[in-house]
Amino acid sequence: MHPPVRPPDPRIHQRPLVRRRKFISRSRLLFPPSPRIPMRPVLAFAAGAAAVLALPAMATAQKADRLNPVIAVQEKGLPIFGIAHPAIVRRGPGGPGGPPRGPNGAPPAAAPATPPAPMPEIVLSDVAKETVGYTRADFLFTSAANETFYRYLDEIKKAGGSARTHPFSSKIGIFHKDPAVGQQVIIRQLNAGLVNISAEEVSSAQEVRDVLKAMRFASAGGTRPDTGLAAAASYWGLSVDQYKQRADVWPLNKKGELFLTLIIESKEGVAKAREIAAVPGVGQIFVGYGTLGGVFRDDPAGREKATSEILAACKEFKVPCGFPANNPAEMEQRMKEGWTVFIIQRRDENGMGAIETGRKLSGR
Repeated sequence: MHPPVRPPDPRIHQRPLVRRRKFISRSRLLFPPSPRIPMRPVLAFAAGAAAVLALPAMATAQKADRLNPVIAVQEKGLPIFGIAHPAIVRRGPGGPGGPPRGPNGAPPAAAPATPPAPMPEIVLSDVAKETVGYTRADFLFTSAANETFYRYLDEIKKAGGSARTHPFSSKIGIFHKDPAVGQQVIIRQLNAGLVNISAEEVSSAQEVRDVLKAMRFASAGGTRPDTGLAAAASYWGLSVDQYKQRADVWPLNKKGELFLTLIIESKEGVAKAREIAAVPGVGQIFVGYGTLGGVFRDDPAGREKATSEILAACKEFKVPCGFPANNPAEMEQRMKEGWTVFIIQRRDENGMGAIETGRKLSGR
């Protein structure tokens, strides 16, 4: 029998955000308390996990010699749960770009006589403290790292977070469109302390090999410079020399602490899903389900077939395969289908409930 999950600390999960940050979710909670979810039967694929004690927070999930908690969980064959980090940029009333537009994108109505109050200030240190207070996810994900994001990482470190407790992943864009730019993006993100990068719209095995090479130092056969590593080493809690020894790609290097995620979201990528999954060094593969909805706009059956082909390739080559899940029902459905990596894109009760459901179903 697993020990019960410790209830959330009310000081972290139940106190509202400071008034200056109304930009967070409508519930006004960054990480609301996890709802009570009835225990469901453990899925067949997780039967082997029944003998494993329930894993505590991210910081203690890894082996004594394993820094990256995501890799530690994957080495046990257990599902992974990531969550999008909170908003750290200011948005206008209508989302990015300012006020809401009229029907069919028409210009907005004339401005009212009394201008709206200015948007509240976003205080990165406050957001970072809230982030560090939530430990039920295995990693945090951002779709676009930028200079504000890198300052946010600094604040997380000041709040007591690190790569051991709050590892970050970020997209790098479509590498094959401009490999030189892609290389620089990879360098910048890894040098900031990220443990994972996600390559979008991957379409060939050669592209995978090129991205892997860009992640690795020259001493390991790659093209990443071994300079400018101080920030990454600091976020990892290591010296620069120690960082150099450990910042290699797993599972190519079994002692490495970096891993690569691929996103397949084009017809070309789906057609080559097997050869992509077969490349040594792939840490995870995600289906770009939303993008595939546009690719197969008039062919929903084709979208589902493509999704199944990606999952089948992952299973064949034993690569963890990912899918978004934003509520408990979606989590249960996707886990039954065989998906084992999940990105939760919502930070409300449904999103938190999805993580708790996944943990219970997998024995975590």
